[in-house]
Amino acid sequence: MELQKSRRNRGAASALIAILSICAVTAEATTIDIALGSAPNITSQIATSIAALNGLHLRGQTLSLDFTFTNGEFLRLFSVTNTSFNGLLTLQTNHSGVVGFLSGTGYLFDQHGNPLQQPEELGRASGNDGSLFAGLNPLLGGDLERPLDFFGIHFDLTLPVNRSVKIRSGKFTLSSDTSGPFGVGPGLPPDIVPDVGSTLLFLTIALAGLISVRACVRAAA
Repeated sequence: MELQKSRRNRGAASALIAILSICAVTAEATTIDIALGSAPNITSQIATSIAALNGLHLRGQTLSLDFTFTNGEFLRLFSVTNTSFNGLLTLQTNHSGVVGFLSGTGYLFDQHGNPLQQPEELGRASGNDGSLFAGLNPLLGGDLERPLDFFGIHFDLTLPVNRSVKIRSGKFTLSSDTSGPFGVGPGLPPDIVPDVGSTLLFLTIALAGLISVRACVRAAA
């Protein structure tokens, strides 16, 4: 009896160790390097091809992904940066129809990998050409103060279940409205603010000119 109990205890311990090992492996994020190009640069879009997920079958698995900027570069969200700013993951599968939807959460992180915000639910879409999309809009929640520097984006992503389908290629895009760009640092200005004063001044001058023209026309008549 004691021998059987000892064997059962050892079996339970082994099972626990195996479970903890699996948890430790799945908790570690896969790092995907994102090249931002030369710095300093103020832009509204950066797109990079990624191959780290190529060959994965859609089995409903959860992926922990760190999209990390290379060469010590970072992105700066200015005061002027549009709230439409997003980090978008696009996956193309080997299927020709709708394959389901990605789901999950994401957040921005600093140079030490620490989150700069609470995890936000990812926006998602799916194309009829086998494409999958998941995007983070970190400014929509309104809890981030700008200017803000971040060094990468973390996704906890769940793939759809479509076991015969696999990922063929990927792309990661950082984009904003052209009227509210972001910057690639180092070497950037501390901040860029909305040019409200100049816009109002220009509008005032334009209206004054229009009034003067109308006055001249009336006087000539």
